[in-house]
Amino acid sequence: MKPPTEQAVRRAASRCLNQEAVTANRIPMGRSHFVFTVQLVSGERVIARIARHDRAECFASFAYWRRQLARVGVPVPRVLHMDLSGTALPWPIMFLEQAPGTDLCNVYVGLTAAEKRSIADDLLDIQHRTRGLPPGPGYGGIASYGDLRCHPRWSDVLWEYFTGAVDQLAPPQREAPAIGQIRRTIHELHPEFDGIAPLPYLIDATHQNVLVEDGRVTAIVDLDEVGFGDSLYPLGVARAGLLARGPEADCIEQVAVPLCVGPNQRRVFDLYSAVACLKMLAPSPLSVAGPPSAGSQIAVRLRSLLDAFAGAAAHKE
Repeated sequence: MKPPTEQAVRRAASRCLNQEAVTANRIPMGRSHFVFTVQLVSGERVIARIARHDRAECFASFAYWRRQLARVGVPVPRVLHMDLSGTALPWPIMFLEQAPGTDLCNVYVGLTAAEKRSIADDLLDIQHRTRGLPPGPGYGGIASYGDLRCHPRWSDVLWEYFTGAVDQLAPPQREAPAIGQIRRTIHELHPEFDGIAPLPYLIDATHQNVLVEDGRVTAIVDLDEVGFGDSLYPLGVARAGLLARGPEADCIEQVAVPLCVGPNQRRVFDLYSAVACLKMLAPSPLSVAGPPSAGSQIAVRLRSLLDAFAGAAAHKE
């Protein structure tokens, strides 16, 4: 799928929002959707998200989870309009209010220690509020409480993440030592994973999709699914994403502390970060962006982190 033109997005915005759209600019965020900022003639700025036809249900689920999460006090943007029929554009499109701030990973290196502590406090509060939702019907990311496309055990979710990424690698890459270490660790910790309750967590609130401004979290902006299982998993993803871009991820480590209680929890955290590195390096059939180029600084760093986290997870105390 090629990205829609800015002119087409302006026309769609004008039609859906009943006022002229002056500009539309694509922004480099979102792996599964094309994302544009749109300025209206009134001066208001909104976000346009555009999906493939086979991903249209994501917008309906976004609206569903937005209502659920707003009810428990999670900061989420309002849905202004949705067109899933392809009338405004040849693809499904959703318009959201533009929340202030930018992705955590884009501003993290410039944050002060005090701001990182404030963001950690905000993330802990959001995590607590999300736990105010009922438990899920199973495990993994789902579109609604009525969505039965879930797994019976948390270990099944983790195994799907791992094998889904490995299947996208070239054959020589599948033989890397880190792959074998992750596979063995998942099998070894299987009983621990199967004791995890299907409690809600924000599956895509990681180093991305968490907007930050003036050292505070302003909004969670990807709500296509809510996850059920181990809320330590997205923190493992966030840690990997921040370390791929900078020297530390202390803010995420602070949020993870209450969840890393027990003899194996640190190994589990390291395993989650290893799986996250693997997923970031592997092509995804759902992605419109693709993985980082093999020689890029982020890809080189992710490969190093993959080896380090996989080795740490495999190590028994």
